[in-house]
Amino acid sequence: MKKLFVLILTLVAAVALVGCGESSNSGTSIAENNYTVETVENLKAQADKSVLVTFRIPFGTNIQAVIREFADEFEAEYPSVKIELDVVSGYDDMKAATIQDINGGVVPTMTVGYPDHFAEYLITKSIIALDNFIENENVGYSQEELDDFLPGYIKENRQFDNAGSYVGLPFNKSTEALYYNVEFFEEFGLEVPETWDEMEALCARILEIVPTLKNDQYSWLGKIEDHLAAGEFVPCLYDSGGNLFTTIIHQFGGKYTESIYKSNGIVDVQRGSLKFDTSPEAKEALTYLQGLATKGYFNMPDSMELSYGSYAYNVGKCIMNIGSTGGSGYYSDAICSTAVAPIPYKDASHKNVIQQGTNVCIMSQASDLQKLAAWLFIKHMLTPENTAEFAIVTGYMPVRQSAYDLPEYLDFLDGPTTAAKVHKATAKYAQQGYEYFVDAAWAGSSNVRTECQAAISQILVDKANIDQALQEAVNRIG
Repeated sequence: MKKLFVLILTLVAAVALVGCGESSNSGTSIAENNYTVETVENLKAQADKSVLVTFRIPFGTNIQAVIREFADEFEAEYPSVKIELDVVSGYDDMKAATIQDINGGVVPTMTVGYPDHFAEYLITKSIIALDNFIENENVGYSQEELDDFLPGYIKENRQFDNAGSYVGLPFNKSTEALYYNVEFFEEFGLEVPETWDEMEALCARILEIVPTLKNDQYSWLGKIEDHLAAGEFVPCLYDSGGNLFTTIIHQFGGKYTESIYKSNGIVDVQRGSLKFDTSPEAKEALTYLQGLATKGYFNMPDSMELSYGSYAYNVGKCIMNIGSTGGSGYYSDAICSTAVAPIPYKDASHKNVIQQGTNVCIMSQASDLQKLAAWLFIKHMLTPENTAEFAIVTGYMPVRQSAYDLPEYLDFLDGPTTAAKVHKATAKYAQQGYEYFVDAAWAGSSNVRTECQAAISQILVDKANIDQALQEAVNRIG
């Protein structure tokens, strides 16, 4: 595992900015950059707990506890600052609350969000460009420190203008992995698939095996006869229809969406360009998946009226499930032992895998002292040591290259937990030449994802006509 970050760097460096234009280091900034970088001396001179930083997050108690630990450490170093966690359950509700505050409420000092969330905030320049802080000789990052961030994550935060303005920094990041039933594979001499062709052949073999088995014949399979009789067994499920839709299109060399650049080099954050409905490769990809579903090899949890495939996996209703690396804890109740592998790819030239998770930004309505305190707190949370600790506790991935080589992180990778297995598996993406991709983001682009998820459910679960399902998705998007 030594020098694991070199492998990760190889992968994320391959991510290119989405859209129609290449980034340069000059031009108009889409984010607010008219602010003053206050001094640390002035910040420390303020009265105890007089500089309030509200950090709006959507996370559960596990992640809250880690952030609170970081906040307590930071407050001990900066007694004038009080970090207050503003928890709004759910990403959509958090975004809605933030937009409401932008339009007339009390805006948090800082928050996390997906790129399409940031796009919506950027309509009113409610996010600052972090460049003034990053480049400041007293509180910024050296080039070496900046280069220590995984390049793909940085590029996601610089996609909104040709100036390459930093609208945020990476915070909690994950990808997808293949979770599989170890005992089933070992008992029947099966090999983990690397390509979709191998997945297809494997699923066919699984469907030959399971009808010969009895309820509770194997403790790690459960009541297989009952599942088959109820029509509730599929060899492989894929948790997220939205992720599946865009991933398979990229793997087949198709197009999903593109950014639209204005003449001043700024991305139009209020609209984007749909490509999936006219891309021949996209239709080819969806046709292939529909064929797998028709044969009973592969589907989404919707086919069992479930939200996540892990529910089916845990009781033996599937042998494999493709899901988020951030959700490894949901497999702890499985009746089988669980191993983790990379997701399948189409061929050696199209080994695409999604990157997901939020970034952290500072809101423009904060005072300059609040902005400085928020910036220093972000830096504190994103030290190599703290991003490694965050990853170990939460299952998300470190965002700094050097974190992958820390002794405590290497010890974690050698542990028996499913989270450790996930982190080892995702390292293979670099070793095996996978490429993370980032899709274009604009205000409302999450609706594109929602409607495409509905479309792929219709295509796989209902076996709907593909052209019709795509056109209906386009019509709903408007």
